Amino acid sequence: MSEEVTPETQDHTAGAARIRQLVARVKELEGRVGELEPVAAQAEKYRAQVDEVKAASKAERETLRVEREIAAAGITDAEGMEYVQHAYSKLAAEGRPPLSEWLADRDGLPKAVRAYLPTSTPAAPAATTTATPAVPVTPSPRTSTATIPQAPSEPQAWSAEAIARLSPADFKANREAIMAAIRTG
Repeated sequence: MSEEVTPETQDHTAGAARIRQLVARVKELEGRVGELEPVAAQAEKYRAQVDEVKAASKAERETLRVEREIAAAGITDAEGMEYVQHAYSKLAAEGRPPLSEWLADRDGLPKAVRAYLPTSTPAAPAATTTATPAVPVTPSPRTSTATIPQAPSEPQAWSAEAIARLSPADFKANREAIMAAIRTG
C-alpha cells in the first residue's frame, strides 16, 4: 500500500508545512515580544521622567522670566520680589495686564509694591538730560600706577634693592660707582 500523491494530498502537505512555518514564526515573534516588553517598560519610565523634567524646566523658566521683569522695574530685594509676585497673582486673571506693564504704572500699584520700587525711574533722568545742556566732563589726571619708581642717580649707599630697581641702562651708567661702593663696603 503505497500512498499515491494526488493533487489533494499535495495541497494537504503543503498547507501543513505552511501552518508549521507560521506557527514557528509566531513562537519566534512571541519570544521577541517577551524580550522587548522590559525595554518598552523602561522606555515608558524614561519618557515619564523626561516629561517631569520638561515641566519643571518650563516652570523654572517662567519663574526666571518673572524675576527678570521685576528686577527690570528696579526691585532687587528678595522680599520685594516675593511680594510683587503675590500682589500680581491677586489680580483677576482675565483682566490682568502683563507684569512689566503693571509695574510700569506706578500710580496704579498697591502702596506695598511702590515701597519696593526705587525712588527714581530710569526714564526720568533721561528726560531731564535732554532739557539741560550737557556739561563737558574733564577727565581726572592719570595716576602713575604702572610706573616703576626710579632709583636716585647716585645714592649714598648702593643697596641690593637699589641696584635691583635700576634699569639696564642706569646700571650701565652707574656701574663704576656701584663697583666702587661694593669694594669699599
